[in-house]
Amino acid sequence: MIQRTQSLLLALIVIAMGVVISSPVWEKSSAALNQKVVLTAKALEHTQGATTVSSSTIYIAILAGLAALIAAFSISQYKKRVLQMSLGALNSAVLAGVLGASFFNIFKEGIPLFEPENQGNYALGFYAGVFALLANMIANRLIRRDEMLVRSADRMR
Repeated sequence: MIQRTQSLLLALIVIAMGVVISSPVWEKSSAALNQKVVLTAKALEHTQGATTVSSSTIYIAILAGLAALIAAFSISQYKKRVLQMSLGALNSAVLAGVLGASFFNIFKEGIPLFEPENQGNYALGFYAGVFALLANMIANRLIRRDEMLVRSADRMR
């Protein structure tokens, strides 16, 4: 049922993962050194003057796509709440992987490139990932509450 709150939250997770894939996660720039670093779900790009060096971070995009697929599949499993709770737990791990991979690239590869004292700025893609993790947590709690309500109604019969 799409009108259930947890279904709407799962749909928002799908949208948030689309935002993670399509927008920057983190960026740092220095006008004095004429350098810029941008982390997206697909690449970490370091621009120095007219030269751009790029390293692949496609695994962030793959994890984000997997999280979107799990959330989309979980929406259709509203009659099987136990399976939906299992999918929610799996999606929590995948979403944590998205954020963990983003942090790894920011702190191990992005910040040390130039001006390590300048930490850079988190962009829309990072905040969408955090939002997706929180929405998944709330959806899992609502699914569990529905399951407990159904089980308590079965005992009364």
